[in-house]
Amino acid sequence: MESVGAVYSRASSHIFGDWNACGKVMGLAPWYNKWGQSFPLTKTMSGKLYMEHGKDAFAVNQNAIVGEPLVDASYEFDEESEPDNLAKQAIALAESVQHDLEKVSFDFVKWLKDFTTEDNLCLAGGVALNSVMNGKVRRELGFENIFIPPYPGDDGIAVGCCAYGLFGNKLTPSVKSAGAPLWKKPITPYLGPIYNDDDVENAIEQALPWIEVSEVLSEKDRLEATASVIASGGVVAWFHGRSEAGPRALGHRSILADPRKDKLVKFINNAVKERESFRPFAPSVLAEHADEWFVDTADNVSPYMSMTTLVRGEKASEIPSVTHIDRSSRLQTVTVEDEPLYHKLISAFHEATGVPLVLNTSFNTLKGEPIVETPEEAIRSFLKSMNSIEMLVLEKYFITRKNPDANELFESQRQDGLTVKRKIPVRAGPFMFESSGSVNYSDEENDDVVTRRARIRMPDRILHDDRINGGWVEVDELDAEILGLCNGGEMGAQEMIEAFSDTDGNVIDDAIVQAILDSLVKLYHFTFIKW
Repeated sequence: MESVGAVYSRASSHIFGDWNACGKVMGLAPWYNKWGQSFPLTKTMSGKLYMEHGKDAFAVNQNAIVGEPLVDASYEFDEESEPDNLAKQAIALAESVQHDLEKVSFDFVKWLKDFTTEDNLCLAGGVALNSVMNGKVRRELGFENIFIPPYPGDDGIAVGCCAYGLFGNKLTPSVKSAGAPLWKKPITPYLGPIYNDDDVENAIEQALPWIEVSEVLSEKDRLEATASVIASGGVVAWFHGRSEAGPRALGHRSILADPRKDKLVKFINNAVKERESFRPFAPSVLAEHADEWFVDTADNVSPYMSMTTLVRGEKASEIPSVTHIDRSSRLQTVTVEDEPLYHKLISAFHEATGVPLVLNTSFNTLKGEPIVETPEEAIRSFLKSMNSIEMLVLEKYFITRKNPDANELFESQRQDGLTVKRKIPVRAGPFMFESSGSVNYSDEENDDVVTRRARIRMPDRILHDDRINGGWVEVDELDAEILGLCNGGEMGAQEMIEAFSDTDGNVIDDAIVQAILDSLVKLYHFTFIKW
């Protein structure tokens, strides 16, 4: 059976090779006026959803999404860097399917309003994640209230089943609690497991060789310091309380940054999230100030990041990193009643900068990884960012990455004459090693090219991830040799250098010494070793 969502998912598959990348399609469509107009728009679907038959019934253009998929396009473009032709074709398709989804869905909701004369609207289903459509419905159809749950897609079915089981409805009088009142307000989206101090401290303990930790007991000091790091241009990972249900980070598992700094868009997309550079970021804004910065956003309009609206014209240049190419922004409105700590954090940033919002994106840095859930996952994802995230705020703890100092691997004398013992590099666990080689033969004598590859796999290391190349990491052969020597015995950096000496004890090359130290630092960064 054809549906609006099915057509949109088909476009997602055609563009990105993933039927569930509809959010990326929505973010790609606004680039059409900038880069896509060399390709015409195509009608993907049309008609009325409330008519089953006749010339005006809902219909899908089966010829709109055909031919070779566009997955080989380069989506590394931005306002200044022009995309290739395949990407332009993808932009045109994204704009086509977004335009048609809005037109068909808008027509249906308008008909429904006229037919029922209802003033309130509740949207559910995967299409209700299309915040651009939601914003248009809100602005133009005159509903008094619109409610979209934080989990309108299939993931919200569990909550609905729970509510049905608890309360039933008028059609199920046999259910004991069928007449019970429902919740007076929407259930909180923060439904994840509860982690206590022991859970957090155990996660920190496992990662101590690679992190610096400070405990900040004062909530006020913690919030002001976090806001200060963000205001100075740092990217902060924020972990607080129970995680959000649904696909969007709402201030409990978030990566936060300064919305005033336009270069952060490319930096976070490329260095932090490892994703396409065209993708926009959302703001979390104090609800009481939202209408000053965004069009038609009074009354806590978007607590679950469900609505896209326009940044007010005079404000767009002040918050470029949360303003998309068409001046749109998918915002989260934050109230002190619904999320007091996050409201306090944004308020601290507001006090420091005069801007009542922060850039908010989901806390995940590993490719294909969902939003982090546990304290262990938060630290692992933070470490994976390789210092592109400046600080992790894990409940009451500030966590930064420990920078390895190769000088610690050698014995040294302090100014007071005391000897500082050297540290010994130790593997983080057992590992597997594979080496392979290939030869590209040339017709010219001595011009054959030999290529050697090495890779290692260590399931016990904190950054191990089976989803990426089965957990294998490509390294230089020297890295593998050095890792093999880090056995936890008396084999320190000096002994490793001596292992690469000739029979008379002379170091083969100063460059080899540097290469050994560089290899130790590299293995440390990737959590293969500790010292």
